[in-house]
Amino acid sequence: MNHKISQDDEHTCCRRTFLKGAVGCGAYVMWALSGAPLGMRRAFAGEAAGEPVAKEAFARVEQVAENAWAVISTPEGGYVTVSNGGIIAGDDAVLAIEGYMSPKGGEWLREVAKELTGRTPTHLALTHFHGDHIAGTKGILGEDGAVTIAVTKTVHDALPDALKAEGGATEFMMLDDSAPTELDLGGRTVRLTPRQGHTPSDLAIELVDPKVVWCGDLLWNGMFPNYMDALPSTLSIQCRELLGDNGGVYIPGHGPIGDKQSNQRYLEMLDFVGDAARMAHEKGTPPVEAAKDFAIPASLGEWNLFQPKFFQTAFEAWSRELSV
Repeated sequence: MNHKISQDDEHTCCRRTFLKGAVGCGAYVMWALSGAPLGMRRAFAGEAAGEPVAKEAFARVEQVAENAWAVISTPEGGYVTVSNGGIIAGDDAVLAIEGYMSPKGGEWLREVAKELTGRTPTHLALTHFHGDHIAGTKGILGEDGAVTIAVTKTVHDALPDALKAEGGATEFMMLDDSAPTELDLGGRTVRLTPRQGHTPSDLAIELVDPKVVWCGDLLWNGMFPNYMDALPSTLSIQCRELLGDNGGVYIPGHGPIGDKQSNQRYLEMLDFVGDAARMAHEKGTPPVEAAKDFAIPASLGEWNLFQPKFFQTAFEAWSRELSV
């Protein structure tokens, strides 16, 4: 399956999105990867869990269950999708997961869904408000825009005004902030669970049977997480609840699909960062100074850090929380 996007389109999209002020993880990944060695960028993409059913330089699609697929972004191929996402098909509806970094990425996902399921997406779920997860939403909607978007109010409020304009074909499923919502796709049940941690409003999307969970940026694999809008202690708690007994397949917001061991290392890494930040706070060490001396031990795995500032961002998030 091939859906080609020209190099000029990639570069134009990247420049336009960045100059408009891409925020959150999108700007983070774009800036970080722009100066990273090729080997490190390839390591971020990781290895596919199985034979991809669709593949481009910027993303691949892996089947994770019957009529369910994970989209794994591989940013070395350009800033088209950037975030991970997915597709779940039932007898009556097709759910797309994430809006991706650019409209071109959204258009690509729409066409992939049509080739895999015979239908374009009828529903779209967005995990949080960072630019690399919502900026391409219009591409998924297509010309008629006849898609139901499942979001929390916080994410809804962050969407471009054009997507929220009344009178269009787009409808919104406003999710309860305190309880899961079940979506019946026709013989497939998807549970949408509002959470917090990476941002004040995150959404976990779970295919109930078999258990496959799209974690958004609550979970990362192989790349140090972005703490820009994080609630650090909540992040640790929510990730433990999310992973539970670690049974099932968990798709991170960035990086390849992991396993029990890599997921456990992620939790341990979050704890290690928290312990270091608390110690620095108790000593009165400013985040910028604490970050200079910080390193993650090899026993916790490799967490690619493309710019030293992102350790500082983590310490700053912890400092804000501990100072309240």
